[in-house]
Amino acid sequence: MRLVVHVIEARNLPAAEAQGLGDPYAKLQLGRQRAKTKVIRKSANPVWDEEFAFRVGDLKEELLIRITDEDKYFSDDFLGQVKVPLSAVLDADNRSLGTRWYPLQPKSKKSKIRDCGEIHLTISLSQSYPEETATLAHWASDDFASSSDKSSELRKGSSLPNIPIELSTSPPVTDEAEITKQDKSNAGPSFVNRLNQFFSVKPKDTEASVPPVFKHDRGLDTLEEMPLTSSQLSDEQDFETSANMSFDELLKAFASKHEGNDMPGNLSGGILIDQVYAVAPNDLNTLLFSPSSDFLQSLAKMQGTTGLDIQQWRLENDGEILKRVITYTKAATKLVKAVKATEDVTYLKADGDMYAVLADVSTPEVPFGNNFRVEILTCIMPGPELRDDERSSRLVISWRLNFMQSTMMKGMIENGAKQGLKDNFSQFSELLAQNVRPVDAKDTTTNNESLSSVQPETESDWKLAFRIFGNFTVVSSVVAFIYVFAHIILASPSIIQGLEFPGLDLPDSVGEVVVCGVLVLQGQRVLNMIARFVQARRQRGGDHGVKAKGDGWLLTVALIDGTNLSATKSSGYSDPYVVFTCNGQTKTSSIKFHTLEPQWNEIFEFDAMEDPPSVMEINVYDFDGPFDEVASLGHVEVNFLKYSISELADIWIPLKGKLAQACQSKLHLRIFLNNSRGTEVVKDYLDRMEKEVGRKIAMRSPHTNLEFQKIFSLPPEEFLINDFTCHLKRKMLTQGRLFLSPRIIGFYTNLFGHKTKFFFLWEDIEEIQLLPATLSSMGSPSLLITLRKGRGMDARHGAKQLDDEGRLKFHLQSFVSFNAAHKTIMALWKARSLTPEEKIQLVEEESETKDLQNEEGGSFLGIEDVKMSEVFSSTIPFDVPVLMGIFEGGPVERRIMEKVGCMDYSVTAWEPVRADVHQRQVHCRLDKKVARREGEVMSTQQKSPLPDKNGWLVEEVMTLEGIPLGEFFNVRNDFLAL
Repeated sequence: MRLVVHVIEARNLPAAEAQGLGDPYAKLQLGRQRAKTKVIRKSANPVWDEEFAFRVGDLKEELLIRITDEDKYFSDDFLGQVKVPLSAVLDADNRSLGTRWYPLQPKSKKSKIRDCGEIHLTISLSQSYPEETATLAHWASDDFASSSDKSSELRKGSSLPNIPIELSTSPPVTDEAEITKQDKSNAGPSFVNRLNQFFSVKPKDTEASVPPVFKHDRGLDTLEEMPLTSSQLSDEQDFETSANMSFDELLKAFASKHEGNDMPGNLSGGILIDQVYAVAPNDLNTLLFSPSSDFLQSLAKMQGTTGLDIQQWRLENDGEILKRVITYTKAATKLVKAVKATEDVTYLKADGDMYAVLADVSTPEVPFGNNFRVEILTCIMPGPELRDDERSSRLVISWRLNFMQSTMMKGMIENGAKQGLKDNFSQFSELLAQNVRPVDAKDTTTNNESLSSVQPETESDWKLAFRIFGNFTVVSSVVAFIYVFAHIILASPSIIQGLEFPGLDLPDSVGEVVVCGVLVLQGQRVLNMIARFVQARRQRGGDHGVKAKGDGWLLTVALIDGTNLSATKSSGYSDPYVVFTCNGQTKTSSIKFHTLEPQWNEIFEFDAMEDPPSVMEINVYDFDGPFDEVASLGHVEVNFLKYSISELADIWIPLKGKLAQACQSKLHLRIFLNNSRGTEVVKDYLDRMEKEVGRKIAMRSPHTNLEFQKIFSLPPEEFLINDFTCHLKRKMLTQGRLFLSPRIIGFYTNLFGHKTKFFFLWEDIEEIQLLPATLSSMGSPSLLITLRKGRGMDARHGAKQLDDEGRLKFHLQSFVSFNAAHKTIMALWKARSLTPEEKIQLVEEESETKDLQNEEGGSFLGIEDVKMSEVFSSTIPFDVPVLMGIFEGGPVERRIMEKVGCMDYSVTAWEPVRADVHQRQVHCRLDKKVARREGEVMSTQQKSPLPDKNGWLVEEVMTLEGIPLGEFFNVRNDFLAL
């Protein structure tokens, strides 16, 4: 028995795109059998007019028809669905529901869209020829079994064969018993038919894997062979065409259908790889995706992947889609067993220089695997040219999770997928680096290319003179001078009259007085222009072309041009020039006279800096002569931590200031920051900081640095030096971590899903005050950081207060290791923001507060600040040195601590803090059986002799992690040995 479905059309489909028109198609499913219609482009009322037939195995099943909008780049959008039980068709007259409209239903009751449109269907049950049923049923069963093994659902752009339509010419059976009998006989292939399949010789015209499709002429009781549908013919033609084409030919055919398409943006999950390689884009694409490449096989061997099956690339939908399917079994991990995975790999763009490939990965065997899919977007773009004109490629791989249905385990799934992808693509990068060379920033000639086009125009004296003197004032003055000179020659000597005397000729009327005044003013303006011309010749040059000296961080700035500068002179023009200031170095451009649209094309190189710069100040001035006060045309500050390298490579920066903002003034710059010392810069910086701090600073792993950069959106050259657990004091205490790097100090916390993060520059700090320990600070000194006026306003939400002078104050307390944190913070601050004179003054102030620091080093908390209660006291006949030996971290101490519930007990060696005072760090994990709760303990212990030298005092401040509300208090213990 066959279920025949005629999909005619649909109407009033919901808008799946912004313009209200989508690319809808219908997916049909009966049990494990699936089929789909063709895609109708840009229509809300599509007409398909296609017929499908399904073998009926269980009358309890129901027919599911889903209308979906095709998305070329990502997952298809659901529009609506309808379900038809087979029992309803069987109970209908003539086992047919007829032709009618069915309302489409949303996927769930919570959906906001209620009206999903309607679909026009004809649904009926039909009998097949007894002789043909076994063979065709056997083919359909095998086909759908193999299809279901390959994929659990239809994938975008797939070409699954439709079920052949078989309509019987025998009269309809009305007896229910006869129907049941015939269904049983048609349930599967008989033994005779099975033998006939194996041993019979196939005719030449039936060697194809798809059996013939039959149609029934409703007017005649005859059966004739019907040709394949257009979609089936198209799929077969695409398959044959793809099999006869090479990989390059497939790419060219695909590119011809997608000319002018833009590169898709990175996926929302994050970037896994962003690296430049010394290989052409088409060669990198061939290495990663060509069928002749063994890269995937090598990667599978490295990762322990088995059962790798890579299908051939094939064109579908008349060349609109280029895709292939990859199946494999992922190696087992500590948490997940070996699982099968299927990748649908589809090209989104391929034009010879730029490639975009989307992989849709399904892993149904992992926990909740049917609820989500992983999408991985690989983009290959041309990179900067290398030395010797060698080409390079930039590889960017991003990812995201596409949840098919909601689940409470979404957060766990995202974290697990993120960690797994990082591990996999770490090995991917390692293998790729063995095949093609990764490119460092210092190997590229991007800077040289960008700067080679920046060539200042050498303006001749005649051109400069024409630009300054070529105006109405000069022309009118010259005409007036010639006119007056001619009048003097032609006029006869005047008679001496009035107050005149020989040698003094006064004007005889008011008109003459006015004319004389105009001539004097015109002459003065001409003389000023002549003086400006002389100054312009002298002030042509600036710091352009001066080469940088030294080895370290090299800053290169190309000043291209400016636009919409404000006019400060009566002539309606200005004489602008630009001053750049960075890390105490200043570079000045040449002066461009008489213009509001200056063209500089000048390059400035700053001498090598030991530390990477944080900001660069830019000021634009109007030149009024060497002795006049300059007028500001605008200013701006470039923060290197808020711009990426690509953004700074070519940027228009708007100027600030009243005049600049009113005119919308901008500067066109190209800024490059490179490190000439390579990877050794991190090690050298840490070595220098270790001398300042007085203790070892470990180099953080690349993964830790990457996470640190992601938290605060920092450029890749910024690296983490150290981080400390502390409390941020505002209206209430907030526990988090304080991150320290060469250029910033940042705070981050995530409590109950509420994130607080901010950072500010070391240069923004005006003062760091050390506050003594109090009861409110939970037995630990605290730091009060005050910023300069108007600085760090982006971090205002983390400040304790804004004082009357407009300065932000940040209060940090409850450090687990206060001494280490304080020394590191002070060393970084002094290294970045203080001048030599300020450093000398700070040393003097520290010597005056030495007693306060010694008090902190010797005791965590003053006796007057808190009242301690005695918990345990005992008299043991041991010498004090023997008793103190327990605190040396030996096996006796470990056995004692494990007995009281402190598992994985570890201690550091005692380190001297000052004379007779030593300190160490302790870490352990609480045993739930003994301590009732699991958690971790970090504590700082100090031991010091009593004043009479007859005993020892051991003080301890404990920080509890994993304990409810443990972040809001510390525990203090005192041990007295007499």
